[in-house]
Amino acid sequence: MTSAIRNSITISRPIEDVFAVLTNVENTGKWFPADVREWWTSEPPHGVGSTRRARVRMGWISTENDAVATAYEPPTRAVLKGTSPNAPFEATLTFEPVEGGTLVESTIQLDLRGPARLFGPMFMRWYGGSWERGLVNLKTMMEAGEL
Repeated sequence: MTSAIRNSITISRPIEDVFAVLTNVENTGKWFPADVREWWTSEPPHGVGSTRRARVRMGWISTENDAVATAYEPPTRAVLKGTSPNAPFEATLTFEPVEGGTLVESTIQLDLRGPARLFGPMFMRWYGGSWERGLVNLKTMMEAGEL
């Protein structure tokens, strides 16, 4: 069962700045509302083929997963695909200059298998809400010059 989460937000900063902040996985823990830490596992410069690891805590559960950048087209598009069996996702970020800033659109596709299918709708609501809150946090932080 493949499900998708879509969110968008306009950030009052130049497209190059928004792309640089949002595509650097080491920034995720600063703006994403869940207990998540991400870091690069490949050397710079980062782009297609770069790899990252994430540690995510949800309550008493902690997991790690790996991903690879499958598209990196500054400053308009980036795609990260999960490579761990426990992280069947593809995250696509698109960036578009608009009057007053940058429109960011995120699409997260999850391939829920096995027991995860039972909790899929509940997880998707939680995860989609987390992305929505996270993008609002990102907007606030970037517009305040914190990121």
